Amino acid sequence: MLNAGMAKRKLSPTRRQRPSRDPASPSRDSGRYGRLHSGGNYWIYGTHAALAALANPNRKCHRIIATAGFIESHAGMLNLDRADTVKRTEIEEMLPNGAVHQGIAVQAAPLTDLTLDQVLADVSSEERTCVVVLDQATDPRNIGAILRSAAAFGILCLIVQDRHAPPETGSMAKAASGALEHVPVVRVTNLVRTMGELKELGFWCVGLDGRAETSLAKIRLNGHTSFVFGAEGSGLRRLTRETCDIIAKIPLSGQAESLNLANAVGISLYEWAR
Repeated sequence: MLNAGMAKRKLSPTRRQRPSRDPASPSRDSGRYGRLHSGGNYWIYGTHAALAALANPNRKCHRIIATAGFIESHAGMLNLDRADTVKRTEIEEMLPNGAVHQGIAVQAAPLTDLTLDQVLADVSSEERTCVVVLDQATDPRNIGAILRSAAAFGILCLIVQDRHAPPETGSMAKAASGALEHVPVVRVTNLVRTMGELKELGFWCVGLDGRAETSLAKIRLNGHTSFVFGAEGSGLRRLTRETCDIIAKIPLSGQAESLNLANAVGISLYEWAR
């Protein structure tokens, strides 16, 4: 997959059928197997984020508030008939200062986390697939933007370390522009161990680092790919970096030292998809 001289890892056979999902039930434990997220109800706001939440059968929405103008211009949208008609100022009172709500907000419960097993259940060894791993990224808006890119390029899931990643928030949902409802966020206890599990399932772990010698464009991204990104500023931690199969960089002109994390992810996913 990566370099001609690298030994080809044996791929796993076709995974078992994905188990049915009960949004109200926690999974087996709080590590690899996920759990019901501990965050409480929160407001999802903005046209794309709110309407996607209303259309998601796995999303429990407790209250919908919208302006008369929004309801009129989006008549017929799924579940919008349940909305309470309010003034814009009433919506603003419910949200953080400066939140761009576009006339709608939905009070919702966090989604139930899916597990790595569930996400990869129907993936065969012959498929060309990709997942994204974030090593201690903490900005919810960055994560939301990453989810949006992940949805655009057909990525299977986003994997984060549970203790060093934010819960679902309104700003994350807004930045994701509806993608939070479509791209599973898999929360794990031990990122390095999870990368090992991905390798056993036939994934090659490609770490991104601006100091790497190899350009991402020179790597053949066939089969199963796992992109691994570090936090802005600190980058990949030592053990995470050492667990990667290869480290690559996105070449820059020199007029900027680095890319925003979400931009780096978007460019890498385009490179994978093209």
